[in-house]
Amino acid sequence: MVNIGDIIFQILMLLILIGGAGIIIAFIIGVKRLIQRQGANEKRLQRIEQRLDDMLKNKES
Repeated sequence: MVNIGDIIFQILMLLILIGGAGIIIAFIIGVKRLIQRQGANEKRLQRIEQRLDDMLKNKES
């Protein structure tokens, strides 16, 4: 006969493993989004710098 306590323990361990995997996946997705956002910010800064350079060149000429 199977012990009910063992079954409950096995189910709990499985749920903990699934939760841990979910946390790791969520962390990886968060890091990817941060990297993408950082890239977008850098592109925006480059466009602003380009505009400022253009404005300075127009003033000088």
